Amino acid sequence: MASVVSHSPGGRFIGRRSLLAGMAAMGVAGARRAEAAEPLTLATNWYAQAELGGFYSAVATGCYQRQGLAVTIRSGGPQVNAMQLLLGGQCDLIIAQPEAVVTAVLNGLPVVTIGATFQKCMTGFLVHPDIADLAALKGHPILISTEARATYWPWLRRTFGYSDAQAGVYTFNMQPFVHDPAMAIQSFISSEPYAAERQGIPFRFLLFDDAGYPSYSNAVVVSRRLLEQRPDMLLRFLRASAAGWIDYLHGDARPGDAAIHADNPNVTADHLAWSRARLRAVHGMGPAGGLAMAMDDHQWGRIGAMVCQTAGIADTGRWKGAYTLDLVRQLTATLPA
Repeated sequence: MASVVSHSPGGRFIGRRSLLAGMAAMGVAGARRAEAAEPLTLATNWYAQAELGGFYSAVATGCYQRQGLAVTIRSGGPQVNAMQLLLGGQCDLIIAQPEAVVTAVLNGLPVVTIGATFQKCMTGFLVHPDIADLAALKGHPILISTEARATYWPWLRRTFGYSDAQAGVYTFNMQPFVHDPAMAIQSFISSEPYAAERQGIPFRFLLFDDAGYPSYSNAVVVSRRLLEQRPDMLLRFLRASAAGWIDYLHGDARPGDAAIHADNPNVTADHLAWSRARLRAVHGMGPAGGLAMAMDDHQWGRIGAMVCQTAGIADTGRWKGAYTLDLVRQLTATLPA
């Protein structure tokens, strides 16, 4: 069964050479599995775009197939709750924010993070040029998503004294920002800034990570049951995904772009190229040294402490159930030659 894309709405950088060597070592077993590839469904947190490009590239270039996997990508959107899909057994893996996983685990849900796409939080606010930093937004209208209210918004309130009265609903339409010189909107580093730049709208982008917000972006999350039952399969998924990301950002991005465009015809080639440049620009930053599915205890400690602090609950260490390093430690962790 071929890998397909659904059209429904600590370590260092893992180098290409190391990944290919690891994949070759598993090649014989992968070849034996090829005729009966194991199906996996990945539900993403947004429509197909460059921020998910490594997964699409891994589908398009056969990285998953070579690991004996038949991966289907189920694209998300503003009305899709990937965590509910995972808990309901409608997918095997999801892309989510670590803070949301910690909150889920503290509420007794059996989910666990097995890898992280980006080693820093890639979210921030798109603001008008007169806003110098996040502290200057106190009292300003800010449009955020429903997910944001449970992830970074509590931290912003506590850190900068924001109030819930400031927070409006972001409908992923930039017109309110254009017409209100006091407004800020949530933004991913490679998304809304592109639209503003192409429309000639003056702006400044304030990255939460620069203000000390501790998190990863686009974490890979599974049910604890699947982790316990099939760790070998999940390791192969991470290995192929990391290879797909290296190809997408540092190799031939055309297969990944074609798969993205097939799933989301609204995204342009120019937007994909612009976004890749932004993603490459932040490559190498973060506590684990870059993009490679890597995670570490130190960063998770900061995430867990932050969630407990902003929620006003005692830090008993229960948040440690939100992640495992067992699989990422098995990925070869060396810089590419």
